[in-house]
Amino acid sequence: MINVNNLIKIYKSYGFEVEEHSTSEIAVFSYKQGRYFGVDIVPLISNEQILKEINRLKTEYSDSGFATTIRYIKDEEEAEIELFRSFFSFDSTIARLNRKYQEFVKKQTNNLLGSRYKYITSPFEIYNTEREGRLIELVTDVIIKEDKAHLIIIEAAAGYGKTSTAYEILDSLIQSDSILSPILTELARNRGANIFRYILLDVIDKEFPTLNSELVIKEIQKGRVPLIIDGFDELLDKVNLEADISSIEEIEPMLNTIGELLIDKAKIVLTTRKTAIFNDYEFEQWINKWGNKFEIIRIAIKEPSIKDWLGQERFQILENHNMALHHLANPVMLAYLKSLNFEDYNSVISNGQNLVDQYFQRMLEREKDRQNLLATPETQLIIFKNVVRLLLELDSTSEKKEFFKEIIKDQNIKLLESTRLLYPEKPTIDNLVDILANHALLDRKGSDGNKIGFINDFVLGVFIGEIINDIDSSLTHTSYSAYMIELAVTAYKVQSEEKRLLLWQRINQVYTRFSDYSLFIFDVVLLNQTKSNYTGLTIKEISFIATDFSHNVIKESVFINCTFKNCYFDLTKLQGISFISCQFHRCKCIPQEDQFNNHPEIVVIQCSQYDCLILKDEDNYLQESQTLIDELERDILDLLWEFQMHRKHYISAIIRKVHNASYRRVSIALQSLESRGLIKIKGSEVQFQMNKIDDIRKLVQ
Repeated sequence: MINVNNLIKIYKSYGFEVEEHSTSEIAVFSYKQGRYFGVDIVPLISNEQILKEINRLKTEYSDSGFATTIRYIKDEEEAEIELFRSFFSFDSTIARLNRKYQEFVKKQTNNLLGSRYKYITSPFEIYNTEREGRLIELVTDVIIKEDKAHLIIIEAAAGYGKTSTAYEILDSLIQSDSILSPILTELARNRGANIFRYILLDVIDKEFPTLNSELVIKEIQKGRVPLIIDGFDELLDKVNLEADISSIEEIEPMLNTIGELLIDKAKIVLTTRKTAIFNDYEFEQWINKWGNKFEIIRIAIKEPSIKDWLGQERFQILENHNMALHHLANPVMLAYLKSLNFEDYNSVISNGQNLVDQYFQRMLEREKDRQNLLATPETQLIIFKNVVRLLLELDSTSEKKEFFKEIIKDQNIKLLESTRLLYPEKPTIDNLVDILANHALLDRKGSDGNKIGFINDFVLGVFIGEIINDIDSSLTHTSYSAYMIELAVTAYKVQSEEKRLLLWQRINQVYTRFSDYSLFIFDVVLLNQTKSNYTGLTIKEISFIATDFSHNVIKESVFINCTFKNCYFDLTKLQGISFISCQFHRCKCIPQEDQFNNHPEIVVIQCSQYDCLILKDEDNYLQESQTLIDELERDILDLLWEFQMHRKHYISAIIRKVHNASYRRVSIALQSLESRGLIKIKGSEVQFQMNKIDDIRKLVQ
């Protein structure tokens, strides 16, 4: 049975008016906006007399110039779905989105030197939920099946598959049987205004140009238009993403715009570079101010497993050639190696040449054939390096198409002229620029593809690193942003030891531009060891591979949910250090028989070891339990209680928020509370043991 009042509300939400011909047996709605005049006639009961009347009304309205439709529906939900399909041009929208996905696949295939692109899931960790499963299926299920609004945050290092993940989520949604019209927008760092609300409205207008933005926003909130925002970090102009201290006040207006959309069944997916913003106390405060309006799921994409990507046989070839395997854990390089046939793979691994250089050489040689481009690979590299040099000055990762072409031309006019002369039938300079603007190293950016940038952060980061290493004078004479320099550091993880050392030396010239946390990350990524003493760091969810912690002192710091593989520790250099929910694989101490529990200055909570003996036999070693909780433990319980007792909390947020206590003392207090069964620590999160909630209530009141 159709509820007429609800039916009227649905039609009015789409801009229809109730016609005077409406009765208790027939509902008639007219739409008179723009150039379109239409009428929907909805019979509410079915008999011969009604059939005659609705056909008479259809003739009358059609003769008056209205596009008239008789809609037979069984309930209001079906009416709403039919209106959505009609207004959002559902079939053509799905076809358009499928073309968008196929264009992405084609571009990635070009990037893989012609080998078919295939998405491979890297390991990931999920927070704020007990869900399990494959990443794409997990996100798709939340979007389709959950009735509550959700914000899904997907974090990964630059070049670690955020955009590919966003497109795979899009494809999964459009291949499902659900009536959804998702929006996927790729944000890009540029010189334009970065006011998120206006960017979002612009995206909506471009995706559905014939619809009122208010209608689209209503459907976002109803969950029928999932919003996938790729590259949220590109808008964070002033935020140091690698800092261990949150900078939420600078992005709170953007988050508020998202929060205002997250009502009813809205689903919003953000991909972003890894940042402290989304796992700290200030973010918890922001969440709590919205009450229980929406759920948040945070997913961190980890370093890829080399063996999973390449298979056992190819992995064994790497080991046989004594390759530094941890320097290959980059999706771009692994996808390149996977794309090679077996003969080429053996050749690439055995010839001793830098793998990154070989990747670029093969891609640039292929472009010569694909586009009849007579520029040598060396010339192509110089051309694009000159482009990146100006982008660095502009602090931009993409520009509008015409301006990007002007950059290619203005920065390379002599090279373009000499290249033009190589052709029997000489093209114009502008013809050459057009060819280069469609190069496999580049990609269309922006919501409507009207901008050009590099294919991924890895390629851009390699160029930035080369430019920094080539600088004749000190880096102090440049104004390169921390954002751009960090792209280079991440990309250079797979470079040779000599190139990584040179980049570290260049960056060290401007160390005052960076936080201690960033400098620590630069040390371990580029040098695999610390080069300075560090104090007061909070290090979360980082993988350390073959890192040497025996050279410098680290004081009053905490490692949370980190993984250490083949690392070396001089435990006398770790002073007031806490390890919480960490894993140690094949690690060694100096001297070798030393163990963490021999050092009172080191606290270990919920850690595990594999193929090593650096921890005591038990996973944790606990302090002797006291009969009464102390003041610090009570402060921690009060803090957890203050922010919704049922919610999980980030350990780093708790450690930072407790005043007048060292990281080590707070860690010991957490350890004590867990040993008493009052709290549960898992990964980066801590929450109350719900079977002890009555006991906890007595302690905090």
